[in-house]
Amino acid sequence: MVDLHAHILPELDDGPASVSEALEICRLAAEDGTTVIVATPHMLNGVYEVRREDILRKVELLQKHVDEAHLSLRILPGADVHAEPDICQRIRDGQVMTVADGGKYLMLDLGEEIVPPRLEDALFSLQLEGITPILSHPERNLAVQDDPDVLVRLVGAGNLAQVTAASLTGEFGQRAARSARRLLERGLVHLVASDTHSPVRRPPGLSRARQAVTRIVGDAQAAEIFDHRPSRIIAGQAVSVPEPVRTRRASAWWSAWPCRRK
Repeated sequence: MVDLHAHILPELDDGPASVSEALEICRLAAEDGTTVIVATPHMLNGVYEVRREDILRKVELLQKHVDEAHLSLRILPGADVHAEPDICQRIRDGQVMTVADGGKYLMLDLGEEIVPPRLEDALFSLQLEGITPILSHPERNLAVQDDPDVLVRLVGAGNLAQVTAASLTGEFGQRAARSARRLLERGLVHLVASDTHSPVRRPPGLSRARQAVTRIVGDAQAAEIFDHRPSRIIAGQAVSVPEPVRTRRASAWWSAWPCRRK
């Protein structure tokens, strides 16, 4: 399995506080069946001053420790990026880390309360730069929980959605679990990642969430979500996603939307 969203780099954000703690996260993930982890510290969130060069340096150091521990795990650079008005210019200037440093996909933090104002404009600007945004943990966003059609609009505009594994298994509470299942049933979950921060407080592991996904949508879709689609993303390749199941209201919006996918 490939984990596209994990806070595993030590002493950069609210993830592990030491190399030993980061290595323990990696050990748990490898034992659970994860073979690739994209390290995604917070970026541009106004709290942690994380630079691209910091991420590359920490990834190299952690991979060295992983190899010395004989863990079958590959660490790639990435970031959990918060939308800023000048994000495209920052990317052009080399300040923002894309998924696997490939320049094709960007993990974008949707937040947990509102959908940020003018978000759709920012997403469209990223797409014009040749970058596909991946919206992280939409099931934990209050606006999406109240109205899943919010995510239908964003996905319909060509963006991807990544749900947190712990939401599917209930660790984030019943509301997030219901939301995750509802999004999954409507074809709005393209990826599942751990969003791990700690070996104890928020541990890694995708296997239990994969079992939940398999029960809901079957083995083939689970393989797309946990294996095939994330593997193509880290390789910078295009991915296909299912058409979402729309309510009557969402269908009416979809018919009128000028940039819908053909």
